[in-house]
Amino acid sequence: MKDKNTQGSQEGVYTPEPRVYELGYLLMPTVDEGNLGNERDALVALITKFKGIVISEGQPQLIDLAYDMSKMINNKRHNYSQAYFGWIKFDITPNVVEALTEEVETGKSIIRSIMIKTVRENTLTSDQPFKLARVNKSDEGEEDEFGTAEFSEGSEDGGDADVDSKSTGSSISDDLTKIEGIGPKIAELLNKKDIYTYADLSSSKVGDLRDYLADAGLSQHDPKTWSKQATLAKHGKWDELKTLQDELQAGK
Repeated sequence: MKDKNTQGSQEGVYTPEPRVYELGYLLMPTVDEGNLGNERDALVALITKFKGIVISEGQPQLIDLAYDMSKMINNKRHNYSQAYFGWIKFDITPNVVEALTEEVETGKSIIRSIMIKTVRENTLTSDQPFKLARVNKSDEGEEDEFGTAEFSEGSEDGGDADVDSKSTGSSISDDLTKIEGIGPKIAELLNKKDIYTYADLSSSKVGDLRDYLADAGLSQHDPKTWSKQATLAKHGKWDELKTLQDELQAGK
């Protein structure tokens, strides 16, 4: 008799059950409206490539951003105050989500993206574009941010929904002060440079980090291990991070 964990798969081989995920994404506002469908199709093709099955989606719509965001294009930083926001919900096996997220990040038109584990009945990012968007001015002439609450609905066990740490720099910030060598002042500096998460920091170049520190008069700090530390934090390898940090002094 087969073990229940191998039912429906080859005998002795465990096949993870599909789970429901939701991809929220921001496209550069310079994308021609006539090509938005192609951008959406490219994301769906990636999901299909990893054997995902689309459940529902929200077509990209132009929104104002809560703060300017930047993207490096041909070694030049471009800033955007608007973006096309869309979302796609789909079934997929959890073991391929990280690889899928990495491929999404390579999209030339993608400014930000976030992967959320959710349930079929709820749609999280459609109403809360991961705290990146703001509505138009209200009658009182003030601007209100979307999604000021964390993603606290929609998990399969009744608890909080899971936000994948591979989001490409979304405004769901990680505590960067958990990185040895980074204090509140440097964390604030990094935020100003559009570095909010461990994923952002892990992909940052040491040279760029040193330039940021030098410009702020903080060149005495050495960021050479920050990317490595952030990579461990990004993947939740806290024991390994602690072991590494025990060998460091002020991040060195």
